[in-house]
Amino acid sequence: MRVFINPGHALGGNPDPGCVNPAIHLRECDLAITYGSLCGKYLEAAGCEVRLLQSHNLAGESPGYPCVCDAANAWAADVFLSIHVNAGGGRGAETYCYNLGGKGERLAHCIQKQLVAAIQPIDQGYRDRGVYEHPTFCVLRNTNMPAVLVETGFIDSDDVSVLTLHGDEITRALARGVTDYWQGSS
Repeated sequence: MRVFINPGHALGGNPDPGCVNPAIHLRECDLAITYGSLCGKYLEAAGCEVRLLQSHNLAGESPGYPCVCDAANAWAADVFLSIHVNAGGGRGAETYCYNLGGKGERLAHCIQKQLVAAIQPIDQGYRDRGVYEHPTFCVLRNTNMPAVLVETGFIDSDDVSVLTLHGDEITRALARGVTDYWQGSS
């Protein structure tokens, strides 16, 4: 299986670090690249081929930077995983797919289930915020394969301890969700 991983926002945070927790100097782009890199290693260990690209050029809007959707489509990935961190003071994980009823939704449920199962025993306040369709998300709209965008937790709430202290559990859960999906579709 070929898995394309897109850690959210700009590599190095310039010009777009994503959401930020200024009190502890924590940026979404840094968490996303850490999670994406580690998730890729777990997927490779499971026998997957992995490509990873963090760029703020998602679909051609920032020429001069690598284009995420074009790269995933050209490589003919079997699944696309965009990793993000939320803001706004909530708790827990939520996963988005292009539309409900297809392979993207099944992938989203596999990942969401694993993420919640891994983190709730560590932090009972970590919520299962569900799976939603979001056809306006660029990376879901412009990719040719089942694609999801995962919000792993909230950078500005009590989730921050999970995000900073339990990244390995988060990345293992993401990888298990992808392999669960693949095993269910073969």
